[in-house]
Amino acid sequence: MTPRHFAPTSRTAARHRPWARALGTAALSATALAAQAQPAQGPGLQLYGLVDAAVGRFASPAGGVNAQDRAVTKLDGGGMSTSHWGVRGNEDLGGGLAAQFELSSFVRNDSGATGRSDALPAPVNVATDPVFSRAAWVGLAHPTWGRVRAGNVTSLLFLNAITSNAFGDSTVFGPLNLTTFIGGPLTGGTAWANSVVYDSPHFAGFNASVAHAISEGQGGGNSAARLAYAQGPWAASLAWQSVKKNPSTFADGTSPNDTRAWQLAASYDFEVVKLFAHLGRIENRGTATTPLNVSYRVWDISASMPVGAGRVLAGYAVRRTSDTVGPVPATVAGGNVERKVFTLGYDYFLSKRTDLYAMVMRDSTQTRTLPAPPSVVSAQGTSFAVGVRHRF
Repeated sequence: MTPRHFAPTSRTAARHRPWARALGTAALSATALAAQAQPAQGPGLQLYGLVDAAVGRFASPAGGVNAQDRAVTKLDGGGMSTSHWGVRGNEDLGGGLAAQFELSSFVRNDSGATGRSDALPAPVNVATDPVFSRAAWVGLAHPTWGRVRAGNVTSLLFLNAITSNAFGDSTVFGPLNLTTFIGGPLTGGTAWANSVVYDSPHFAGFNASVAHAISEGQGGGNSAARLAYAQGPWAASLAWQSVKKNPSTFADGTSPNDTRAWQLAASYDFEVVKLFAHLGRIENRGTATTPLNVSYRVWDISASMPVGAGRVLAGYAVRRTSDTVGPVPATVAGGNVERKVFTLGYDYFLSKRTDLYAMVMRDSTQTRTLPAPPSVVSAQGTSFAVGVRHRF
């Protein structure tokens, strides 16, 4: 995925300010983390990946706390990033044209299993991740005309979120990602199979992408667009998507519902602290046989402040609806009326490729529950963990 927008730090400044060196290290780490949607660097084949492990006490699953949850002490194979490995390649075809490909797989390093989870029964009803569910595409790129990719490609909404918040691609501690993509009404997941994506070249700080996932008999197909700007300390982006395709893997989505969503992101780097903010909306349209019209508002703020050889991270996100939603069992995670997530932590860089982190997260949900008459049940849980992340 494209690098997060850390402001450049001069070598002179870095020699005299430890926090500037830490910020530079963080930028390099973010670039390594974001490699999935980046063109291959130079000709040849590259093996890359990331291994993340966190040990702690988790009060709720990633999908959100429910009324009957009890805290569990465990080792989680991925706290600040989902562990993965992959290969990518680039061939110079002459005249600036290059052929590129990428194959990337999730891995659960706590058990050695592939994918992010085993198959889940009702009400989720998803199969296990395919081996290369993180990325599996081939394409052509040109510095003047842009790039076209075909295959299983990161969704533009997920790309927009993870490149513009203080917690990056964390779906365990990142408030924005948890309220937007995990355990909520949004469909489409983090990657779209059978998709064609065009990425424009950069011009005056702007770049754009459009994507379409071909239906292949699994609904009406998905469409998305994204426009981004980054210049100096400022960065802003807007992403929109419409999901009608209904496959059965995490990579594509976990619900038969048709949804539309948009997300506006903005950030400014004050050097002493970098601030991020998001505003978005998710519209649940239901299915052809069971139409719905339920809208959710999502917003968040987060910050990254260089301290020593690391960064203090803080974020708060809310997903809420004022529409009437159908009641669900009190044991359903995520909160079908409201979810709030607050996370505070410290990320310490041992090197450009290895960091240690400690995170505390408060998760609060409100769920309209069964049996009749429906009532709203609140649940809260606090999780904390320490972990290590290494990129190769």
